[in-house]
Amino acid sequence: MPEFDYHGVSVAYDRAGSGDPILFLHNIGGDRRIWVNQTRALAATNTVYALDLFGYGDSDSPADGYTVDNYVRMVSEFIDSHGLSNVTMVGNCFGSALSLLYAHRNPQNVRALVLCSPLTAATLRPTPTGWTARAAAQFPLDSVAGAIRLPGFAANLVVREQLGPRGRGMGSSPFTGLRRRWSEPRRLLPPAAIARDLPKLAVLDDFRPAPGFPPITTVWGAKNHILSAAAGARLNATLCPSEAIELPDCGHLVMLEQPETVTAAIRSATRTALAG
Repeated sequence: MPEFDYHGVSVAYDRAGSGDPILFLHNIGGDRRIWVNQTRALAATNTVYALDLFGYGDSDSPADGYTVDNYVRMVSEFIDSHGLSNVTMVGNCFGSALSLLYAHRNPQNVRALVLCSPLTAATLRPTPTGWTARAAAQFPLDSVAGAIRLPGFAANLVVREQLGPRGRGMGSSPFTGLRRRWSEPRRLLPPAAIARDLPKLAVLDDFRPAPGFPPITTVWGAKNHILSAAAGARLNATLCPSEAIELPDCGHLVMLEQPETVTAAIRSATRTALAG
């Protein structure tokens, strides 16, 4: 497993395949393995990179630094250090927000964006997760969150809440890794710390891509309980995606719940951008 040194913080990632680059960024609470179906399929035609954001997966969990700007800098330095250009960026939730923020600052370096359940202030606000995040932002919970370890049954509930009917009917095996990660030590620290900074994502609710901005594809699960799909539809009105996909029986983890559709959307976005 290769590692990227981000100012003394080890960032784990996977790399496979050859060809034009695709970079995958996961959600809060996830890790790079949520993209395993997509990276396996797309490595046949592209160089695929899947990162563990620091605090998640096999990356280091530093005591601090969990801010939106710091994560965007990490993504930017990873791209620069690997000499990536004309990159297709694929994200889920927070990973989508980071992808869009990076592209806003570096549009010339991005071929296309595939945004699964993009996290913004508006898509988070009306959900139970949004209420929890606002409560967490009011109190200094980092030390407590860093000391708490979720028991297995609680980790199961956290993952189940992220699934729509399709995912809940798939059995446990596609989600075993996520459940295990949620029950590891210090896994509550990053979500608790980043909650204070999430209001900064309100800038994405007012973002209107200028002509020539990389083409955007959005993918939403209509049964998403973590973010609001209805708010996502309103976000589409300002992002003006080239393709807007809604999966009626999926929740927050569309790449695991309906992997072939998400893979096809990424492949289509990359090819369409190349043809354009």
